[in-house]
Amino acid sequence: MKIKRYRIVDMKRFISFLAIMVILPILIFFLISHNRAYSSVYEEGYVEVRVKRGDTLWKIALDNMPLEYDVRKMVYEIMKFNDMDSADIYPGDLIKIPIRYNCK
Repeated sequence: MKIKRYRIVDMKRFISFLAIMVILPILIFFLISHNRAYSSVYEEGYVEVRVKRGDTLWKIALDNMPLEYDVRKMVYEIMKFNDMDSADIYPGDLIKIPIRYNCK
């Protein structure tokens, strides 16, 4: 069985082809993996709030949410951020409020 041998006619063109074949997949990978358009929040910053007598999660959410933001969504996010099963809070509790931009 005879092995077929290939000869490189234009070395510059061949190296350009190899470079493109190596760089293109790497570039595509970085463009896809670093796309953050799927998330509305890039960094999870928070503010700690000490619950006072008479406070409710709803009131705390109203005081700490961005303008024109749904208070129900803010309450849900606070509960999720603090890993809470219910909206029951008590004086002295420390609650972390996720930071949102355009706050009141």
